[in-house]
This record gives sequence, C-alpha cells and structure tokens, in this order.
Amino acid sequence: MTQKDVVTIEEAFNVLSSGLIKQQKQKVGSFKEFVQNIWCYSYDHPEYFQAWHVGVVAEDIEECVNTGQNYVAVLPRFHFKSTVLGHAFSVWRLLTAPRDCSVLYLSYSDGMARYHISEINKAISRNPVISDLLVNRNPKADYSARFYKNNQPMEIAHGGLFSFKRGMHVNGALIADDVLRDPENPLNMGQITKVEDHFLTESMFIPLKGVPVIVLGTPMMPGDLLAKLQQDSRFKSRVLPALDPVPERRVLMPELYSEEWLLEQQRARPKSFASEFMLIPHFSTESYFNEEDITKCEYAKARSAPATQVFTDIEIGDQFFGGFDVGKKRHPSHLVIFRKRGEYLEQVHQSFLEGWSYSDQIEYLNDVAENFNLSLGYIDNTRGELEDRGLDHRWLSMTFTKKSKNTMAHIFEQFVHSGNLRLIKDERQKQQILSVSNDLKAPDTPMGHGDAFFSIAMALQSVHETAYKFVDLGSAADWFDAVSPYETPEGRREKLEDEGLTNFNKNSPADTLQMAPVNAIERMESAPDPGCKEAVCNPSFWVPEKGLCLYCGHRQQFNFI
Repeated sequence: MTQKDVVTIEEAFNVLSSGLIKQQKQKVGSFKEFVQNIWCYSYDHPEYFQAWHVGVVAEDIEECVNTGQNYVAVLPRFHFKSTVLGHAFSVWRLLTAPRDCSVLYLSYSDGMARYHISEINKAISRNPVISDLLVNRNPKADYSARFYKNNQPMEIAHGGLFSFKRGMHVNGALIADDVLRDPENPLNMGQITKVEDHFLTESMFIPLKGVPVIVLGTPMMPGDLLAKLQQDSRFKSRVLPALDPVPERRVLMPELYSEEWLLEQQRARPKSFASEFMLIPHFSTESYFNEEDITKCEYAKARSAPATQVFTDIEIGDQFFGGFDVGKKRHPSHLVIFRKRGEYLEQVHQSFLEGWSYSDQIEYLNDVAENFNLSLGYIDNTRGELEDRGLDHRWLSMTFTKKSKNTMAHIFEQFVHSGNLRLIKDERQKQQILSVSNDLKAPDTPMGHGDAFFSIAMALQSVHETAYKFVDLGSAADWFDAVSPYETPEGRREKLEDEGLTNFNKNSPADTLQMAPVNAIERMESAPDPGCKEAVCNPSFWVPEKGLCLYCGHRQQFNFI
C-alpha cells in the first residue's frame, strides 16, 4: 500500500458526505430549483416564485454555501424575503444534509421567531413532496420544527436575539431574520448599537466553522447592522429596492406590484415607503427635520477649512459664528463654524473631536476663535465640563433646558426654510441632524447622539442674536412667566400708571381695563398690532427687542436672513 492509498477518517467522511450531498441534491435540486419547482407549491400563487429577484437571491445563497461565505440580503417588505431566504432555505438545508442537521432561526423577539417556525410548519404540511421527505416528530406543536429524514434527526431551532442561550452550535445554518426590530413592537433606536454588538460578538459564533450565516431584513437607520455587514468581507450582499433595483429594470416584482401602485404608496406615505420599500433608512417619522429639508441646505461648494490655520477667505462685512456640543465619553464633541456673508450663512468648518481631553478641547476652541476671528459662539456646558479652564471670551456657555432647546430648534428651523443656509455635505452630520425627534430627544446611534444638530443650533442662535439684534424667547406664554409684575390685570393697571397713561377708567374692574378713546389714526400707526381690537394695546406694552406685546401677546414675525 502506497502513501497515496492511505486516507484519514476525516478524508473518508468528506468523500462520503460529498456523495450523499450530491445524491440528496438530485432529489430536491439546487436551491433555486427547489424554490421554483417544489417549495412554491406550498402557496396559492406558485407563479410568484418565478420572479426575477427570487432566482437572483436563490443563486446568491447557494453560491455562498459552496464558497463558505455568509450572506446579507436587504429587500423590501412583502417581497418574499422571509419566505424564500428564511423559511425555504432552512428546509432546503435539512433536505440536502448528509446526516443529522440543525438550523437556528433568530429574530428580534421570541414571539417573532415562533411565528416563523409556525409558517415553516404550515408550508411543509401543505407540500406533499416535502412532507413525504420530512417526518414531523411533534406534529401537534406549532412552534417546534423537529423532523426525521431517513431516520436522521433534523431540527430548526428558534429564539430571540437576546434571549437565545449561549453555548449551542448548529451545523446547518444560522438565519437572522429582521433582528433589528419586532414589527409588533418597534425597536427603540437606542438599542441599535446593542443589537450590532450582540450579533457580532455572540450570534456569529453559534454556527460551526464553514456553516453559513444568512442575514435578511429591511434597514432601520443609516449605519445599522445591515449596513455594517454590507462592508464586511465575510459577507456577500444584495440590496434590491422596490423601484429601480438594477439598471434597465423599473419594478423589482411586477408580478405582484405595479409601478402605479408603488408610486401611489410613495405619495401617501413617503417616509415609511422610503424605508420599507426603497431601503433608504430614516430614524423616525417624528424627526424634527426630514431628509429633504436638510439635503436642500447642503451646498456642493462648501468645504471644511482647517481650524489650525488662519482663515483667509474673508470679505469686508463677513462675520463668523460657532457652536460646540460637548460630547460624553461615548460620543465625540462636535464643532461647527459659520460665515455670514450678505444674506447667506455658509458652514466653513466642522470637526468631531473623538477621545480629546477637556484641556485639549479648550486649547482647540481658543485657536478656532483666533483663526476664524469669531464674533460669537456657544458651547453646551450643561454639565460644566469646560468651566474655569481659560476659555476665550468669545465662547459663551449655554445650559440646555427644555426652553433653550426649543428656542434653538425654532431658530434652526427658520434658517433651514429661509433658503439661505448652506451646510457642508457630510453624511455623518446629516444623519445626526435627522436623528433628533420632534421632542428634541436624540437616541444613541452608530452615527452619534444628535451632536451635529445641537452644535449647529447653537451656532445659528449666536447668529440670530448678534446679526439680527434680538433674542427669541419662545412662546408668549414663556415670556409672561418671566414678567410677573404685569401678568395680572392689576399689574397692567400699575404698568399704565408707571408709564403716565392715566386716561383709563380707574373705577372699572381690574380685569376689564378700558382705555379712554384715543386718536384712531395715531393708534393705527403706532400700535404693535394694528389689527388688535383691544384699545389698550398701544406702544407702551411693546418690547421691540423681543418683538412682543405684553398685553395681547402679539409677536412680530422676523425674517432672520
């Protein structure tokens, strides 16, 4: 016997396994053949499984099985994503396995994982070919997928992403189906990073070496797990939106959805359609700004100038304003500088200070104030990190309160809709802006913590106060809270007397103060609100720098730019 005739047990097993796999595949065919010729008859419309994208993803996934690669598929809702890549692939792996085989089906929650198992069992029971090959070991259990195939035990285990017990390993496949969220209980955006960390450090190690990991879903937000895996060399990826998925193809699945129907859905629900059908993630339908608003503000020619050099692109009349959001340990600080030139306000700098000490940040901010000849800037010093560290006088501290944040956001909104705001085109900055909700809360995300929103908002407030000579104090109710001496009818009577306006009826009840008739033409010319029906509404109650009448609450509408 020569050395060539000697084989190890492992080599012999591999030869045997190869033969058995080929034999088994002859029964059910390739994965594409299985889906389009066998699996499809578990459903009322088997013709839908002939759709172009079904064949594409089926060929993708079998290629991954043969090459030892993993697979991530990002597909629209209601396009057979789970039915083919989750349910059908799990069953096909059992049918083509040479010996006992186990597949793990993960979803975000236990409930969703059980739902998928139930759907798999229904599909098998409706299909005479598959039910003849797989004998259900627990036919009365809806949420158990345990079978015998040629007397070999087969199983599709299931579990929620975070509840699945450590220590188990599978030799068939790991299916991760919509692990980003439970459709019945939408995911808190702050858990996106937690999902990513858990999946990459825990779930990825459940399959044995060489066993495929299949991840499928619809994106939740930029930079989420689906986006990260598309950049992972261990994964082959496929992203197919419902419209224009590839060149020369307008509709992904015309067999089921017409272009007219899709466009109608887009008009009716633009944000959810963008996420669920076009695979363009957004943070929330309740974001303070929508993506279109911010995109319109992005200026192709805007560039971030170095903060360590004297800025020289200056014309007479230019003014510079800044905003600095101090980050916590997990998030970097964010700096922005804007130049006001004529009617335009252009962003000329932004930087993320990751891992910087507070002392280094102070030194940096002082250099920035000099190099850009800063007129005014605000820093978020709510937690006092930068207090008493020698900060340049042009940087003012701001304490974030509900009122101050609302004021900043309102000013930010006015600038956005003015048409004169020019932002640097930067994806990280944009997504941080979009992450902030209507109630001005910012979740933890892979892109940050809304830092850019608040640094820009502070910079715009400094512009608002300096360049336009007034301070916005929010609502009229907020202002009344701050002017208690005159917030009652008695106070208004006192105010009239203080101003020497004695032509009112002192005998009238305080809450029905009435002024004696005045010259109508004079009043129309001088009243803060000419349309006010209250005769007492006159210039004595007008606070010009606030744009507010203390009596009737009328607010002047300012054009910021």
